[in-house]
Amino acid sequence: MTQNIIDLNNITVDFKDGENQVKAVTDVDLQVEKGDIYGIVGYSGAGKSTLVRVINLLQPPTSGKVSVNNQDLLALKPEQLRQARTKIGMIFQHFNLMKSRTILGNVEYPLLKTKLSKTERQKKATELLRLVGLDQRKNDYPRQLSGGQKQRVAIARALANDPDILISDEATNALDPKTTLSILNLLKSLNQKLGLTIVLITHEMQAVKEICNHVAVMQKGQIVERGPIEDIFSAPKNRLTQEFINIATNVGPAVQKVTENPKFQQLTSEQQLVQLNFIGKSTEEPIISSLAKRFNVDGNILFANVEQLHSETLGFMILVLAGDQANIGNAISFLKANQVRVKLLNNVTESEVTG
Repeated sequence: MTQNIIDLNNITVDFKDGENQVKAVTDVDLQVEKGDIYGIVGYSGAGKSTLVRVINLLQPPTSGKVSVNNQDLLALKPEQLRQARTKIGMIFQHFNLMKSRTILGNVEYPLLKTKLSKTERQKKATELLRLVGLDQRKNDYPRQLSGGQKQRVAIARALANDPDILISDEATNALDPKTTLSILNLLKSLNQKLGLTIVLITHEMQAVKEICNHVAVMQKGQIVERGPIEDIFSAPKNRLTQEFINIATNVGPAVQKVTENPKFQQLTSEQQLVQLNFIGKSTEEPIISSLAKRFNVDGNILFANVEQLHSETLGFMILVLAGDQANIGNAISFLKANQVRVKLLNNVTESEVTG
């Protein structure tokens, strides 16, 4: 049986804005399994950073229960809480490195209050820098490093106390796409090598897609959708989730370009513009060519994209189906029967056909 290392129940966080009471988080439950990489995605102001700060009580909840590593954090005494926090590392967007300390000194800093000798501290800090690929730069200062290198130092520092949980709070926001991918790959490697549980906070579903096993989507202080990454990407239910996924898979911009093209705004009654979502075995079948053979319906492909999410393959396609109206209807029924989600794009309501 898999154990939950993080268990938040009925979490509400209220702030005072003058005389007004503002709810940053409202009655949220969050369970994260030990060893998981869990993404929490939402736009600015959604409450995601407030929620994760509840995990180590940097932000005490107004109400609710906080259990981490089978400890009720709200019941701990100050010294016990400080000890519990050492097992929860955090990395942030702006690195928070000390300019006056070397790279080695930055990583060593959390160990200064431990019983380790100076030699032991520096040895451990060097090993952590080697783990993130920066041991050769240990005598440099932060100003000598790139943004991605600074984030690697911040990650090494967050690992100094051998945490069980690592929280990444928008840690890739200030980085370019290539560097972001390298940091995400590093986090995934640390998850595998150290058995770290990672909670990834971001406003980019692209980052979640790269490394997360589960995802929760937040809006206005609440989780509006959650689940395994494959389920969320293949069949998103909430409108905001659909928006995030359309951006992450490039489907959204493609749909916009196609539907705004006058050529596809004036299709005949024997043409249907559709968006198809495939998953699993349906991505391996020659379904489109089957439409012509079985139903005398041709498919003109305007956009196609394939995503690999762990063991699952997801396919996204925009095409114009051409043929007799009844045959197009039969072809769409055939697609649904083969686990393909179909969305009609040249209908006024953009209605979605589901099986």
